[in-house]
Amino acid sequence: MRIIGSDFDGTLTYKLGEETYAAIRAWREAGNKFGIVSGRPMSFVEEIRANYPRMELDFFVGFNGAAVTDGCGNLIYEKKCTEVSATELTADLVALDCPFVHVNSAAYYCVVAKKENTPSWVDPHDVVTPERLPTLPCFHQISTQFPNDEASAAAVTAKLREKYGHILNPLQNGTCIDIPHVTINKTQGLLRVAEHFGVPRENVIAVGDNVNDTDMIAAFYSYAMENGVDSIKALADEITPSVTALIERE
Repeated sequence: MRIIGSDFDGTLTYKLGEETYAAIRAWREAGNKFGIVSGRPMSFVEEIRANYPRMELDFFVGFNGAAVTDGCGNLIYEKKCTEVSATELTADLVALDCPFVHVNSAAYYCVVAKKENTPSWVDPHDVVTPERLPTLPCFHQISTQFPNDEASAAAVTAKLREKYGHILNPLQNGTCIDIPHVTINKTQGLLRVAEHFGVPRENVIAVGDNVNDTDMIAAFYSYAMENGVDSIKALADEITPSVTALIERE
């Protein structure tokens, strides 16, 4: 048995179509496992089921590894950050001119300094200003985004690492920044998956396209997407034009 752990945005979504679904099905029917390794929240599993009904998954790693489920959505592992308050971190992000901040705890909140900064896809009931954010004992991940501005995202990531690097793992993904606990990354998420299925590390394949995939690309036999950033392509064992092509090659 072997495992493929695929990043979602820019990786699995790149050239996604019926051929991809068929390739995943054939991979699984051969006795292997396939799943998504993403910075997205665990609620995204339901979006996948609704928007990609032909997608067959054996596992989902969300929050960059802070939570892992099997293909049925049963929790395998989770890690929450308790060493810094969501209120403090959110306040710092707002002070660094982040237009909005996503807080993923027991509940979801979108924190905005100004209501007009609310993203169009966010339910208004989930929106609060910094002073209205409840005191939260822990969180899986806090995220933000600088629309169309990777340089600002990189600068804020560096500042977060300087202040919180001993307790948090800020991960830049293009214009986005995801911030889980310092012990959390996609490698650890995939290792939890491998342990769950009883698969040795050498039988795990990782595929990604952006800098937040760096650790798993370096840790496993890996593929970088041809549309990926240069740093990922330099680390990977192979380059692939699509996840479909990767599966067919393996």
